[in-house]
Amino acid sequence: MKSTLIMAIGLALVFVGCQPKVQNLNVKQEHSEVSSEDCDIQIDRSVFSAADETINKSCMVLNGKIEKLVNDLKDSLRADATELFQTFADKPDERPDWKYELMVDDSVFMATDQFVSVRLRVYTFTGGAHGMTTYHSFNYDVKNQKFLTNKEILNYANAAQINTLLKANFKNPDGCFTMEPTLDLAGAINFNATSVYFLYGQYVLGAYACGSAEVVVPRAALKGDILIK
Repeated sequence: MKSTLIMAIGLALVFVGCQPKVQNLNVKQEHSEVSSEDCDIQIDRSVFSAADETINKSCMVLNGKIEKLVNDLKDSLRADATELFQTFADKPDERPDWKYELMVDDSVFMATDQFVSVRLRVYTFTGGAHGMTTYHSFNYDVKNQKFLTNKEILNYANAAQINTLLKANFKNPDGCFTMEPTLDLAGAINFNATSVYFLYGQYVLGAYACGSAEVVVPRAALKGDILIK
């Protein structure tokens, strides 16, 4: 009996020792600023890399996808700003005294050789009473070079149970938000080893003054409804 127990413990240790160790990626912060007569642009974003050649190539795919989004945002803002302010070329006294603005930064929730989960916050001002903030999430399977959709992260077939968890973890102390969070209303979803983060942008759950809302649900509470392991 004793020898059987020792053997079982030994096999368990061997099994654990054979499990691949999760490695954190290198995360470098890149900053850039561009200012012109028509617009101001400020970008702060994370760039991912790894010592392992295969993993590093996968990181380059992710970096390229994020860079393309940022470049598209910059190109669109510049084009819109040029189009507007060119209309005042012959009447400079009527030209608005403000510029177009673009500011991008990010939050990294997870960055390992298995998964990267990062959320970009994009603020734009194109005139009017105030600017607008939008969010873009990138959830990436590093080893398979695959960008995950929300339905590949969570079990949407059990949306009712997930909605119950969202409501239970929703914080609205001032009562500013007039709607309750649901899975379908979430604008950006991210995750790490312990939690899933649901982001609701401006105007989604309440007035502009309420801002955005984030609901954090423990992965343990989601149980089988979180599809990534």
